[in-house]
Amino acid sequence: MFDYAHSTTSTHLIPQPSDLRLNPPESYLLIQDFLILTCALLYALCYFFYTVRTYADRTCAGTPLYMCTTMAYELYYALVMTSPTARFERWGFLVWFALDVVFVSVAICSAYPRAAWRRMVGVLVVGTVAGMGVLRWLGTLWPDEREQVTAYWTGIVLQVPISWGSLIVLVQRGDTKGQSLEIWITRYLGCFSAYGVFWWRYINAPQNWAYVNNFWSWFVILFTLFPETIYPFVYVWAHVQSRKKRGVVANGKVKHS
Repeated sequence: MFDYAHSTTSTHLIPQPSDLRLNPPESYLLIQDFLILTCALLYALCYFFYTVRTYADRTCAGTPLYMCTTMAYELYYALVMTSPTARFERWGFLVWFALDVVFVSVAICSAYPRAAWRRMVGVLVVGTVAGMGVLRWLGTLWPDEREQVTAYWTGIVLQVPISWGSLIVLVQRGDTKGQSLEIWITRYLGCFSAYGVFWWRYINAPQNWAYVNNFWSWFVILFTLFPETIYPFVYVWAHVQSRKKRGVVANGKVKHS
């Protein structure tokens, strides 16, 4: 009876060995699983919405070359952070990587001239390999089980240019091309779910996750959430500005806008 259910009761996503040695209750691991899956789903949707909007507008909100950093992150931690027997964890990271590749491909082909394609692909490949090398080097500087220390810090730092860059592009261009509120809400909630994974770990086993609760951790988190929080208000402003531009052109008051 319930043989299959019993065989899966000990299967959880990225359980930290130091946590397991403390014999945590099942609820701790289940909530951690929920937060990890929520984060994965939100960012997968975010990549999808980015791809759709970039293709529709023929405009990329920022440079796709930055994606070599996230692709390096996803490939590297698919290898070192997942347990050897956990295929689901590894495939989860690889799905993220595949979505990045799709987005980058659409962005390059839709928003840039053909003459630039080869150079951009070359930069992305070299950047991804170099990024994996940097992550490996950081893991040797701050060794940790499954390299969670470097995964945490590099993860929250990589989000900073994305959050601020999206806001700055709105202001500079005065339009919403390449961006949408669907992208923002999945990215915004994705930040909270990603932070939530580590904060859930910290409040339950602070001795294993002390680096989550310090000045620089709070600084990076708040520095990231500030542009994300005001983003929808700036988005509405940019949307109004773009409609005014289209209205002026439609009325023939200016020939170029």
